[in-house]
Amino acid sequence: MAQVKSPQFEVNIRKNENANSPGYGKYYPKAVEKKTISLRGLCDHMAGHNCIFGRDVIEGVLTKMVSCMVELLAQGNPVKIDGLGTFVPTIESVKSGITKADILAGKWNAALYIAGIHIRFIPEGAADDDITSRAFKELCALTTYGVEEKIDLTPQESDPTKKQYVKKVTPLADWIAEQSAA
Repeated sequence: MAQVKSPQFEVNIRKNENANSPGYGKYYPKAVEKKTISLRGLCDHMAGHNCIFGRDVIEGVLTKMVSCMVELLAQGNPVKIDGLGTFVPTIESVKSGITKADILAGKWNAALYIAGIHIRFIPEGAADDDITSRAFKELCALTTYGVEEKIDLTPQESDPTKKQYVKKVTPLADWIAEQSAA
């Protein structure tokens, strides 16, 4: 995989405000929330990379790929896309479980004891295609934008369910200047 480090992977810094956490009061990096790229957006992006296929052909292939992946995953088959990773169906069971005695008595019913089916993604981790978390970090051009803070719009409200917050992001240099002046 080529070492491409552009465009920037934007990071904000956010204060941990969970009083029960050992990291309470410390600041931690958080990815800047960006707009999700749709299938059409991905196809437009791919077509813009000097591809011999137009967006319509790429979209047709990817749309078929998605429907086939869903079909295979629904049958319990993991699906590997070389260079990206493997999609694996996993089971979420109900919390109560079932006893051995109930199974032996014929009371097992998968629909009753399975709460949901999740799709887990395992990134590719082999050689040039390694996009596991630490290797993928090396491909990213990390840049810090600012400090993200949660501003309480209802400071007089004591009921936590009625509190309203807004997210404020201050550019890092400005935040440092504000904190130094305070």
